[in-house]
Amino acid sequence: MAKNLTLRNGFHAVSVGVLLPAKLRFLLLLWLLEQSLAAAEPKRVMILDFKNLDRNPDYMYLEDSITEAVRNYLREKYEFKELPRAEWQKLAEKDLHLWPEDNYTRSFGLHLGALARQDVVVGGYYQAIVEKKGNAVSSQVVRAHVFVIDVGQRKVVTEFDVKMPVDASLFAAVEELAARVARESKSVLPNKGTLEPDKPQREEISPHELGVLAGISAVSVPAAHSGNFNTDHKLHNKDVPQNLGIYLLYRYHDFYFPKVVVAAAAGVQFGATNFPVSIDTKKVRVSVVDYSLAGHCGYRLDYMQARVIPFGGLGFSLARVHIDYSALSLAPLDTAGNPVLEDSINTSAPFAEIGLRLELQITPRLSLGVQGFYRQHFYLGESFGQLFTAGGFFFRL
Repeated sequence: MAKNLTLRNGFHAVSVGVLLPAKLRFLLLLWLLEQSLAAAEPKRVMILDFKNLDRNPDYMYLEDSITEAVRNYLREKYEFKELPRAEWQKLAEKDLHLWPEDNYTRSFGLHLGALARQDVVVGGYYQAIVEKKGNAVSSQVVRAHVFVIDVGQRKVVTEFDVKMPVDASLFAAVEELAARVARESKSVLPNKGTLEPDKPQREEISPHELGVLAGISAVSVPAAHSGNFNTDHKLHNKDVPQNLGIYLLYRYHDFYFPKVVVAAAAGVQFGATNFPVSIDTKKVRVSVVDYSLAGHCGYRLDYMQARVIPFGGLGFSLARVHIDYSALSLAPLDTAGNPVLEDSINTSAPFAEIGLRLELQITPRLSLGVQGFYRQHFYLGESFGQLFTAGGFFFRL
């Protein structure tokens, strides 16, 4: 509860909330550091199962044969870190926008590759067809389709079809197909021995993420106080315009369900302003520091390198309001008749907030984001809200 102080000039105040701007060069330094580390690490590659498109039982064995041949040729020539089959299948099953049985399509590969934070995706399918050669007798062949995708650039590196005869040379044709995949992946995979052997390999990306956001309070509801500061006005957080603040954020992705995100945010908001008074040409200086802690729950919508996260949550704030009367020509008096040069008031209140965050993935670990959120404070007998805008970076552990 805030204490009330009766002054000669009738000053009365309650609370203010705020945010601190982040340094752009610090963000740039983090990005450069991430890029330099990524350049010395093996590429992340996801090799999808080659699909028997017609489910022809006579050629089911080729699903494993082609996939394994491609894997072996790539490993023989390049250094990379492959995402285990069980992991990408589990991720595809959890994703609400993917059908696991469609793993032979480019859209599936690109979407899942971005979701799993992979650098390269290799995949394809095959089917047995009857091929006619002019007036000659028809013969059966296996036609295979292969694609290699650069996930970061969102482009197809190579895509081709190969016809393989259904005879004793079939397995040799499979080997030739795998060798061609390896040759045409040269532009996106480093040759063996090109990476520094002493560099540690990148660890698996966890569901844990840390972030820093900074911004301002853009709109107050009701509108911020303007005019003379007197006994008819009670100051709140919203009455100090353009409050600044900074938030530290922890997030946990895929909490029990795919794309569900839970988060904890700790923030400090602060600001200051001058208010005129009706009986003096000089002004009163009011400053505020407001500490807050909140918990959020949201849902992540992924699209390529971008994501949108609507969220909502509850929290609590502790604020200290400082009022400086020293600039006035005549200092106010307290109830005992003593002059008061300054006063501090401690306040606290729970709040609810909702918001929307837009993010762009720069590297598999680093992303930049902006957000807007509305916070409603609940004091005893009164309530007020603020709309904040903020931007910052997030680092996946």
